[in-house]
Amino acid sequence: MELVFRTIKPADAPVLKEFLELAMEFYGSEREQMMDHYLADWGKRVDIGFIVLLKKEKKPIGAVWFRQFTQDRPGLAFLDEKTPELIAAVSPEYRNQGIGRYLITRLVNQARMEGFQALSVAVHKDNPVLGLYERLSFQVEREDGSLKVLRLTL
Repeated sequence: MELVFRTIKPADAPVLKEFLELAMEFYGSEREQMMDHYLADWGKRVDIGFIVLLKKEKKPIGAVWFRQFTQDRPGLAFLDEKTPELIAAVSPEYRNQGIGRYLITRLVNQARMEGFQALSVAVHKDNPVLGLYERLSFQVEREDGSLKVLRLTL
């Protein structure tokens, strides 16, 4: 399986929506109200992310990105206006093969190069990916109902 990793472009918005739906598969009522919030106006200067495709088929199988939110329009993992929120998902048939870890690590390294001090992510308590974030040194910042909000200090 040959993979191609590339930067997410504004034209990738429909693909991001598919991966956002996967990332939020464990969420309940928060899901619908947050979908547009995490995708609106993608491509601002501080929007950074990567997509992975199967090289031969050019089929997207995973994506990771982050966005910064404001106090008056926070995301689910909002910590402050300087800490971007990470969103990541891999297509179910390609999970548990190291793709998610690679995508997240790549985004973390990019965030460091961009000068960010931390990243946050919201993960449903029942989502198995929680263990991956913990292995990558994300720490629980708070719990909001069924969600754990994690922080990675860069």
